[in-house]
Amino acid sequence: MDLFEEKLLEPQSRSRHKLIGQLFATYWLVEFNDQLYIIDQHAAHEKVLYEKTMNSLKTREYTCQQIHPPIILTLGSREALMLEKNMQIFTDIGFEIEPFGGKEYAVRGVPDNLFSIAKKDLLMEMLDTLSEDTQARGADLIYEKVASMSCKAAVKGHDVLSAAEADALIDQLLGLENPYACPHGRPTIISMSKYELEKKFKRIV
Repeated sequence: MDLFEEKLLEPQSRSRHKLIGQLFATYWLVEFNDQLYIIDQHAAHEKVLYEKTMNSLKTREYTCQQIHPPIILTLGSREALMLEKNMQIFTDIGFEIEPFGGKEYAVRGVPDNLFSIAKKDLLMEMLDTLSEDTQARGADLIYEKVASMSCKAAVKGHDVLSAAEADALIDQLLGLENPYACPHGRPTIISMSKYELEKKFKRIV
């Protein structure tokens, strides 16, 4: 971590990063000083989206995007109870959800950064994970669930990114307080030194 913090992440270092190219349509290779950095585009984008969503929810910097037609959710008793208990939190962060008769609820609006991924199964998955713990942790836990949902919009391995898009993504990633792991704990960046590489090729003993 010291290596990352002292070198790769310093703002004055950015102009000296050399984007070499892409490996296996998933990993971007960056040369800097005597290190090769390998960045997973999916994990990197997940991390950027998660942090961006968490920040927008906490600072209320978002708009509600209307959905036409609305998404109709049929909830079990537990999910319906959890939703009703936490309805104000969902409303405060940009959701428009209202009873639709019985145990059905109509989702008429979502935070704008979730609009492209607002699907019935994804919303159900988010509500299914709510539990009594939500009452103890309140809004923070719901923020985490919604931010994790935003990860679904991340580019995948084999999705096409131009070098300029990859460069912009790497800039966003390196600007985060902790860019080293995605929200699910997978690494976003690994490295290999020139020394390690030369040793593998037996150029040095």
